[in-house]
Amino acid sequence: MNIKYLNVGILHSLIGKNDGVSIVIDQTVQAMVKDMGVRLGNIYFLAAHTSPRFNAQTDEVFWHKNKMHKNIIKYYSEAPPEWLNHEIHSNALHAKEVIAKFIEQNEIDLLIAHNTSHPYNFVTAVGLGYYMEELRQNGLIWPKIIVWWHYSFFERDQFKNPNTVIQQYLKYLPGTLIDGCVFINSYQTKIGRKYFEQYGNGYTDEFFQDRVVVIPNTSDIPWDWQRQEWETHNYVHPDLDSYNRTFLHDLGIREDLQERGFTLENTAFLLQHTRIVPRKKIELAIDLAFRLEQKFLDMGEKKCIVLLVSGHSGDEQTHYKEFLYRHYGKRLTENPDANVLFYFGEERILSHRDIIVDTKYYNFAEVPGIMANYNAVGTYFSEIEGYGNNLLEMISYGLPVLINKYDIYSKDIEKLGFDLPYIENLELTDRIVDEAYNLFTDHQRRNRMVRHNLKILNDKLDHRIIAEQLTPLLERIYTRLSPASLQVKKAV
Repeated sequence: MNIKYLNVGILHSLIGKNDGVSIVIDQTVQAMVKDMGVRLGNIYFLAAHTSPRFNAQTDEVFWHKNKMHKNIIKYYSEAPPEWLNHEIHSNALHAKEVIAKFIEQNEIDLLIAHNTSHPYNFVTAVGLGYYMEELRQNGLIWPKIIVWWHYSFFERDQFKNPNTVIQQYLKYLPGTLIDGCVFINSYQTKIGRKYFEQYGNGYTDEFFQDRVVVIPNTSDIPWDWQRQEWETHNYVHPDLDSYNRTFLHDLGIREDLQERGFTLENTAFLLQHTRIVPRKKIELAIDLAFRLEQKFLDMGEKKCIVLLVSGHSGDEQTHYKEFLYRHYGKRLTENPDANVLFYFGEERILSHRDIIVDTKYYNFAEVPGIMANYNAVGTYFSEIEGYGNNLLEMISYGLPVLINKYDIYSKDIEKLGFDLPYIENLELTDRIVDEAYNLFTDHQRRNRMVRHNLKILNDKLDHRIIAEQLTPLLERIYTRLSPASLQVKKAV
């Protein structure tokens, strides 16, 4: 089987945006084109919303924030209203028809469905499940369908008590008729086994031996870091260009600093390069900012601390952004003389550069590189992560990053050898404040850390890993019948 001739379909709610799944999708496309020989014109996209690109189709049924999906999350663990089952079924039937038409029109050989193991993509998952059932019942084993498992209902406490209506559809999240599965961390393989044992047909061992791979989040390094002079008293960073030089001005940060009597030289920047969702624990970054300012004062230096959050809000139907404003206000009340500024950048940061009615917008992915120019330090105090896409992005642009040692970091990332100052159990300590202070004041220490982490990233988490793991999985899928196909074929 020559993989490079496949027509590949990619399915998700969002494609080409700022969320972690969109980032992985684009990394996968890059790997397929660059390292696997698939023509870009042979890759097709189906989503609710996509960035401008060729071969893209959209339908609102896949939008994870539409009315139906909001109701599913709202009533997931509550007594279901009478209409819930009918609404899920009818929307899923529509999703199935859209998927079937997309596959037929584009002659798709391989469909990669992202995150259909997650309840936020509930209708998409059920619709795809209906489609797979119809294929198998008709004895069809084409196209091949693999799932990229980012999160699941097994991995979130809020999804542990589904009501009776939800329960009858969980067999489709992501379903056991798939031809293969990609997990993003080693722990998920255990969760996947639990799912297959609960909803499958007794072929779990065969499937996990032959049709499963773990592909961690990866990152390239988009600047010429290897040619830099690292043995210097100045901090090393990627260069700004003519477009992004105005970033701090356009966000209003320069003006606010000037009004307070501060310059860039006596400002310390913290970057929270994530979406605004509760599990990111951004309140800890706020607390760090206030403690860091006091540390500078204790050392005889007056600094303004600026904390910038670059990602967008609203993904998990919470009022977390409002909570963070209140939390910041509380810390200001407790420290009325503090010079700590807090910004959300989402109104000027998109998934791509753009100028609309004389207003300049910046690419989310480039923000760490911009902030590295100002000696910024990244914060990543997440409680839960599937892997750590945004962590790798910050590292790739030359930022030192302070982290909370979340579970998957301890299991899969720590052993790679990164040098990342950390806290544990979400507890800020004097040690992490001291580490942050040293990174701002000791440029040689900062350079050693940044260079070390770039080497680890380049050697162990480069995009080539995607092709190295995905290629043999696809070869097995196209040269051997899957256990699920055999089971259904026998039943038919």
